[in-house]
Order: sequence, then C-alpha cells, then structure tokens
Amino acid sequence: MTKTTFIPMRTFAVLNAVPKERLGQVLTRVLDKMARNEVEVFSASEKSQLETILMLSGEQIDSIIDVTMTIYHDAAMFGHVDQNLLTSHGVDENVVHAIEKAWRKRGRSVAAQIAAFKMVCRPALQLRKTEWRLHLEMGSNKRSRQSKPLAILQLDLVGPSANENEKMDVEISHTELRSLFLQLNAIQAELDTSPL
Repeated sequence: MTKTTFIPMRTFAVLNAVPKERLGQVLTRVLDKMARNEVEVFSASEKSQLETILMLSGEQIDSIIDVTMTIYHDAAMFGHVDQNLLTSHGVDENVVHAIEKAWRKRGRSVAAQIAAFKMVCRPALQLRKTEWRLHLEMGSNKRSRQSKPLAILQLDLVGPSANENEKMDVEISHTELRSLFLQLNAIQAELDTSPL
C-alpha cells in the first residue's frame, strides 16, 4: 500500500470542487487503484484530461487524490467513513454521501488490502505480562540529597507465533507515569462506554 501523507484538515473541503456528476467516478478510480496497491491513480495524460474536464488545476487534482486516499485509508482502518470529521471540516453533505456510497460498493477490497499490508509490515504484539521496579539514582557528593526516581516497567510481549517473545524495558519518570495513568484511564472510560 502506498504511504499515506498527512493532509491538513482544512484541505478536505477540496472535494467540494469536483463536479457532482464526476465525483463518483473519481472516488471509484481511487478505490480501485488503492485495492490493487498501485501508486499512480491517474497517468499524466489522464490527469491532463481531468484538468480539462473538471476545470481544476493539477495541484487541486493531486490534493483531491491525496485527501480521498487518506479518507479511505482511515475508513479501512476504522471500518467506516467518518461523516462527522468530513462535515466538520467543510465537506458538503452530498459529497460525504458519495464518499460513503463508493466505500460501500468497493471498500472491502481496499480494507482487505490494507489489512494484508498491515500484517506483513507490522505483526501485532500482545502484552502478556508486566513487571516493575523503582530505580532511585542518588546525587553525587557535589549534589547531595538530590534524587531522580524512575519507574522501570518491563513489558513481556508475545508475537503472532507463540515462540516470538520480546521483553521491553521502559524507564518512566513520575510526571510521565502520571500522564500515562491519565491516558489509560481515558481509554478505560471509552472502553467501558463502548456498546460492544
């Protein structure tokens, strides 16, 4: 799968520039190319024709392709097109519906391709066990009575096959530990309120 570039949220509205009668074709073409893991969505001659047909610049067409790929890549990762994100960043309702319609028709192949790519690139590790200890580093003679306590977390991770074990040590300060704790609490609250 091609590397997705970061698209600032304000540019999502560039999709509104595509004429409504051509939008479905553009979206479908992007999805088809993503499903086949092709880097180039439109050839140079096709892009030139699009500029004429859509009355858009080459830069606008590139932005439309990048934004569309980002939207569909996110949809593949999360299982759906995020309507709220799109509408909150200026994408017209009818454009959002066209994006969703194209995703419902052809999105499974893209999701399968991205899932396969994810499996090849990053096998999921699962946390099996954690251990911890406190590391207290005392100051030298020049700096008496200074200490820098660190927690050392040891994470025991297991890979997809049972014989892939990995231990990871993480040093974490009091401030970092507190921040992590608060973030984990927020995640737990989200999981607790999840309808699943």
